[in-house]
Amino acid sequence: MKAIKKLTIVILVFITGNLMAQQKEEINFADSTGMPGDNFSLQAALETFKDAKSLEDFEKKLNSQNKEVNNLDLNGDGKIDYVKVIDIAKDDAHAIVLQVPISATESQDIAVIEIEKDGDKSAFVQIIGDEAIYGETTIVEPVENTEPADNGNSKRGPSAYSMGQPAFYVNIWFWPCVPVLFAPVYVPWVSPFYWGYYPGWWSPWTPYPWRYYHMNTWHYHHHYHYYPHYRSTYANQIYAPRRNSSAMVDNRYHGPRESYKANVNNRPRPGTPSNVNTGRPSKPGNANQGRPSTRPATQPTTQPSGRPQSKPTTQPTGRPQSKPSTQPAGRPQSKPTTQPAGRPHSKPTTQPPGRPKMHHESKSANQPSGRPSQPSRQGGRRPR
Repeated sequence: MKAIKKLTIVILVFITGNLMAQQKEEINFADSTGMPGDNFSLQAALETFKDAKSLEDFEKKLNSQNKEVNNLDLNGDGKIDYVKVIDIAKDDAHAIVLQVPISATESQDIAVIEIEKDGDKSAFVQIIGDEAIYGETTIVEPVENTEPADNGNSKRGPSAYSMGQPAFYVNIWFWPCVPVLFAPVYVPWVSPFYWGYYPGWWSPWTPYPWRYYHMNTWHYHHHYHYYPHYRSTYANQIYAPRRNSSAMVDNRYHGPRESYKANVNNRPRPGTPSNVNTGRPSKPGNANQGRPSTRPATQPTTQPSGRPQSKPTTQPTGRPQSKPSTQPAGRPQSKPTTQPAGRPHSKPTTQPPGRPKMHHESKSANQPSGRPSQPSRQGGRRPR
């Protein structure tokens, strides 16, 4: 009986393990692109940055084997590459570069974490994957799909979320590393390590197969999503002149990159929002809204709809109504009522046809009409 029970337990454990593996395999529905970016999860890197206390701590966690964030082997020597961290800071923007020394003379940027402060206690972040590593410029940012327990009434500053479409704009000010970056006494971190000189605690290991690595980092996709636009143009401007690329990496992955570009339109990217707001959503309860939304979100709603509504309602409808009602109707009414009707009534009443009768014509009623006869002066006196 004991043997049967032990065998039953073993079988149940085996079946449970297979079911969990199948479930994990179903989650892993994205195919490999063939680019080296398949072996460096931007979502896992941003999650590691979220938990880091400083950029030095962040660099150490990126290169730790138990974190399973880095699985890169760009030079093809069969060992994991060391990822160094370099901070380029100016004013209220930071461009934190993740870079791999390829050789003694070449380095390749993997990604850059762009952070910009837009309030007293408010900042936002995006991580941008380099085109040489991911086949195209790839932008990932944090997302919160649920409202926090305090309903945005936190006493520590602005709310850590703000509703947008289709996700939430996340305030990263309360990530442990972020306030340190904007402290007055902060000195930008530049990794002291380079090709052939690495920290004593680091020991490179053999890269994991892509399928195993992808399944172990897939759960980070639930907290981060792809975004099609830059949120910070200032951080991107201070980084662009300092971007590093390697000719060795470009030549080695030339074929996969061309294949990726040929099939990029047919390859759905998991986690990409279907209806995104290109501008930055405003944060509720914060008087300092930061920079306004970007132009693509405002221009189509103002100019195209305003002009067609104003012109057709004023000019075309106003002129036809005013002219026919005043000029055509006014002239015919004024002339016939004043001039034609006035003359016939005034002349017959003032000047009748013929002379009026005199007072002496009453005595000669039998005389015909015409000139009155003159009284005779012969044979008598002039009547009085």
